[in-house]
Amino acid sequence: MNLTVLLQKLIAIERSIGSANHAVTRSLVYDAQDCLLQMQKERAEDFLATAWRDLTLQPDWFNRAS
Repeated sequence: MNLTVLLQKLIAIERSIGSANHAVTRSLVYDAQDCLLQMQKERAEDFLATAWRDLTLQPDWFNRAS
């Protein structure tokens, strides 16, 4: 997912307000929320993968004797 997809979903919500029934608008809102949650999940997974990679590339300073 990306910001363009989310923006398209938000524009669809804006267009549906006043012209569609509440069920349609609610469905569009849920779809946009799912999109946002998916984007957050992907970013969190990327962050964790990068953090893990960086941690494993660090020198072994935490295992050294004091």
